[in-house]
Amino acid sequence: MAKFKFSVSTGYVGSKREEIVEIEDFELKGMDEEQKTNYINEVFEEWVWENVSNGWEEIED
Repeated sequence: MAKFKFSVSTGYVGSKREEIVEIEDFELKGMDEEQKTNYINEVFEEWVWENVSNGWEEIED
């Protein structure tokens, strides 16, 4: 099983989030390095958005 440390931070104290993410070997089997990188980036991007809260609202004067 491949293991990766994912992290995300806003740069403010206490905002850093880290997690060890495991990807099953069969999910990466047969991929070349570029395909693996792209797949891991997709997994990472999904992980980031699961760990970040954000939003916006209109402010009327």
